[in-house]
Amino acid sequence: MKRLKKFYSILVRNNKKMIINSSGSTPNAKKEKIRSGQSYLYQKNGMESEVFEVTFYKNINGGMLNQALSVTLKRYPYINTKVVELDGDFYIVQNEIALTAKKTKVLPQLGHINWGYHLVDITYFDRTIYISWHHALCDGKGIKPFVETLIYYYCQLKYRSKASAKEIRLAEEPLLLGETTEPNLGSYSYDENKEFINISRDAYAISENVIEEHETDYRYDLQVSASSFMKICKENHATPVILTSLLVSKGITELYPDFDKPINANIAVDIREALDLPNTFKNCVRSMPLPFDRTFLSMTLKEQAEKQRMILNNHRDKDNLRRIANLSLGMYDKLDSLPDYKSKQGMMDFFNGMLINTYFISYLGQLIVNENAKYIDTVGFYNSGAAGLGVNILACGDKFCFNFKQSFESDKYVKAFCNELSKLGIEYKVSEVIPFLTPKDSLIKRKEK
Repeated sequence: MKRLKKFYSILVRNNKKMIINSSGSTPNAKKEKIRSGQSYLYQKNGMESEVFEVTFYKNINGGMLNQALSVTLKRYPYINTKVVELDGDFYIVQNEIALTAKKTKVLPQLGHINWGYHLVDITYFDRTIYISWHHALCDGKGIKPFVETLIYYYCQLKYRSKASAKEIRLAEEPLLLGETTEPNLGSYSYDENKEFINISRDAYAISENVIEEHETDYRYDLQVSASSFMKICKENHATPVILTSLLVSKGITELYPDFDKPINANIAVDIREALDLPNTFKNCVRSMPLPFDRTFLSMTLKEQAEKQRMILNNHRDKDNLRRIANLSLGMYDKLDSLPDYKSKQGMMDFFNGMLINTYFISYLGQLIVNENAKYIDTVGFYNSGAAGLGVNILACGDKFCFNFKQSFESDKYVKAFCNELSKLGIEYKVSEVIPFLTPKDSLIKRKEK
């Protein structure tokens, strides 16, 4: 029996090697090890999926959605993929199981056999399309072009749309230069003599920012008039993410008037341009803190925005971002030196207990749908499993759509934000609380608890 088990394990291992050496994110790629998404692969009980949600004014036609998906996948071969694990490392390979959109309220468990081992899966129900994806494959900027192409072809079929395809990647177009390039294969040169910005992450902790087991997450979906929001941005020399951070942080000061540390908005910053890889679909984001301390309370909104803009510009300095990218390489190299999944998971276990104060903001910019915006009610993206408060922002047509995603139910932070919007005369519409859960992956077989 032992010999039989050993022989079987050798066969399995050799089969994995063969697949890894002959496949990748595109049919012609091979031996494509995940590096930029490694931190999402060693969660003890799996990583929660990310969900991109698009809600139309009319119910979804499943047949047309699947036709649109079939055409869209011709342009994005890296979407219909799966992972193969070998010695604790994960490799992207092509998936022989076709990706299809399913009508269900249940979100997929990515990587599970029942969902075709997919790293991206599409479901729909009533008026909404849900694009679930694994953060180890890509980030929000990486999945966004796929969503835009899918919407374009779906609207062609459903509404006989003649909308412009400007800035949308079409099925017959080739991959862009560097679209599948891994950003973390080697170090980046930068001016080491520069003095770089150093903002402390020792920030104010809201009372709900604690690590604890919870079965349900909560979110509030907020829609804001793009014209009124951008009017305030322009008048105060702010960007949408800077204005959002100022209003959320100001709202927190109203809730906690005795705050004794800076309130940090941790901004997800896309570093693709700095690495000269503007087209890569793979993870290429770093978190940068924007502090709001007591000195801000005596400033005008314009003064606050200009100070935040200066800080964010210093964060986004090309040399600084390349320096920060290099800091991750040591972790990846250390992981490569470890022999198996258990030891790699042990090394990465610190992520399970990590808390970063005060809250997060992620802004994906404009969802490019052109004239098809008239068919779309709301858009958004979210995931469960994170502690505390996060704010996701996506623009679509004449709306900014905000998802306040939380590990707790209270509406006090979204209410505080809405109060700040009202003071500025910005129109908005906010939902009731939405309990939700995005499933953890099933990329490897885990022991039962």
